[in-house]
Amino acid sequence: MIEREYDISGAIVFWSLQPTPYQALLEALEAKGYGRCMPNVRTDQSALENAIKTSYGTKNKAIVSRKKPKQNGVELVEIERGRERNYYTTSFGAKVVGGAVKADLGYADEYKLTEAFLKCKAVLTTSAVSQALTAVLERMDGMRGFDKAGVHYIPEHWLKEWKQLAELVEGCQEGNKITTVRAAMDEGTARAIRDALTKEVQEEAAQLLDDVSKGTLNDTQLQARAQRSQALVDRVNLYSAILNEGLEGLKNVAAMAKGAAMGAALQDFAAAGFGV
Repeated sequence: MIEREYDISGAIVFWSLQPTPYQALLEALEAKGYGRCMPNVRTDQSALENAIKTSYGTKNKAIVSRKKPKQNGVELVEIERGRERNYYTTSFGAKVVGGAVKADLGYADEYKLTEAFLKCKAVLTTSAVSQALTAVLERMDGMRGFDKAGVHYIPEHWLKEWKQLAELVEGCQEGNKITTVRAAMDEGTARAIRDALTKEVQEEAAQLLDDVSKGTLNDTQLQARAQRSQALVDRVNLYSAILNEGLEGLKNVAAMAKGAAMGAALQDFAAAGFGV
């Protein structure tokens, strides 16, 4: 793990990842209590298509999904490119049955495809690993997309735990590199954090207000919105302390969203009580 030290509060993080074994990442996240941040395993269709590409290449070929691909699978189509039009011929069809690849409409090496399929199922894409890390950062009060996409901010009080987790994730797959840059909290850094926070709070508050104003949410949904609104207030208060700024405007926006969500939840509760 790469780290550069400066006098600061918090750090900026970004990463470069490789396809990573699912089980290895799961064990790393669970070791630090973040198992819930794990993405789902790769779908059968995604793994099947990747297995076909790996086994038979992609030059002058295309994979076409059949109707109801989860049940009926896909077809590998050979493309003959002419001057005025292309000609398409099905090479073979394939679907997943009981965890193995079965071919039809032509010949395909089912053993080879199944072996490639199982390897794909056992590995997470770089995008999926990135989603897991982003989910962890959010639970650590971090800010995703700080300054620009792919660059995130994590507060000082989570930095030690983040570095420990980063080392575990790097150990899951050769080539995984998570960089932690501790930079001075100067005006430029503070402004970038403030801008990102403003965008986040405004979007979340607008969504909450829109949700509760429709009057179509049930009790469970209203309670969830109330919890989200409280989390939004807490987040603004946290970053107010981090930046050492009042952030009164953002606090008012968050408070307004909280008031609407809490009010809607209380009204629903009262209405339910009167109906008994």
